[in-house]
Amino acid sequence: MDLNETTIKEEVSNLVSNFQKLLPKKKNIITLDAPKQKMIRLADMHAEAKSVFPICFTGAKVVILREVMNRVKLVQQYNYGRTKETYKAFTHLLYKEMESKTVDEGLLVDSAGSATATYTEDLEGGYTMHLTSKIRDLICSESEIVFDRENQKSVASIACSMRDVDPNTLRLVTQWVYKVMPEFSFGSEVSFRPMMYPPLPEVSVTARYERSSFTLSSTVSKAGFQACLYKQFSPDLRISTIVNEDVQDGRTTIGLGLHKKYQNGSELKVFVDSQKSGGFTFQKDVLFYEPHNEIRVLRLIGSTLIDKQRRVRFGFGFELDF
Repeated sequence: MDLNETTIKEEVSNLVSNFQKLLPKKKNIITLDAPKQKMIRLADMHAEAKSVFPICFTGAKVVILREVMNRVKLVQQYNYGRTKETYKAFTHLLYKEMESKTVDEGLLVDSAGSATATYTEDLEGGYTMHLTSKIRDLICSESEIVFDRENQKSVASIACSMRDVDPNTLRLVTQWVYKVMPEFSFGSEVSFRPMMYPPLPEVSVTARYERSSFTLSSTVSKAGFQACLYKQFSPDLRISTIVNEDVQDGRTTIGLGLHKKYQNGSELKVFVDSQKSGGFTFQKDVLFYEPHNEIRVLRLIGSTLIDKQRRVRFGFGFELDF
C-alpha cells in the first residue's frame, strides 16, 4: 500500500472527525456558579461569595454526564492518583449549603453504583414537595423529603432525612428566610434529631445585604461564625472575602478569592488565605467545528494547590456533558 501526503491527510481527517462525534454539542455544560433565583433561600445566602473560590484537586479525573434516556442520566467519574478535594478555604454552616436546588426529576446513576431518584410535586396552598432517594449499595441508602412554600416576601421549608433506614439517623431541619427590605434578608435554621437524647436543637441565624455590585452576608451558629463579602467589579471580574471562625478549632481564617473570565471562554479562579495556603483552577472550553455549523466542546480543567507545608501539587481533568 502506497502512502502519500493525500492519504495521510485523509486518515487524520477521518480520525479527527470520529473523535468529534464522541464530544458533546456546544451548550451550557457543567457549571460551578450558583444560579440566580427570584427569592433567595437560606442555603444560598453565601452562594455568590463561595462560588468565586476554586475547588482545587490533585491527580487526574474525568467526569462524563450523559443523558441515557428521558429523565435518566448517567454520571461517570474516573480518578487517577489521589484525585479529591484536598483543601477547603471555608466551611458550610447551613444544611445543604451550595448544593443544587434545581435538580431535574428523574434517575441519576453514577459509575460508583449509586442511584439517586428525584420526584417533585406541587401541592395545594402553594406548597412544593421534593422527594429524593439515594441508594449507594445494598445496605447504604439515604432518603429525604422536603416541603417548601415560597411567596413574595418569604420562603420556608421543612426537611426530613434518614440514612440506612436507621431511626437514630432521623433528622428534621426547618429553614426560613424573610425579605425585610429589597436589599436585606433575614433567616434562621433549626435542626435536631428526635431519637437522640436529649434532642437539643441546633440553631443558626443568617443575614444578607445585597446591592447590584456587592453582597454582604453572615451566619452565626453553634459551629462557628462566618462573614462573606462579594464584590463584582465588571461582568468578567469578581472577588470575595470570607472570614470563618471555627468554634471547635478555636481559630479564625480569612480567605480571599478571585474569579476572572476571558474573552476566549477561559476562566481562572484563585484563592489565598491566612493559613498560608492557596491555589487556583484554570478551565478552558476547546471547540471543534463541524461542516454542518455544529460546534462540539471539550472542557479542560487544570488545578494547582499549595498547602500549609508549602508543598505544590497539581491536578488535571476534563468534563463532558452530553
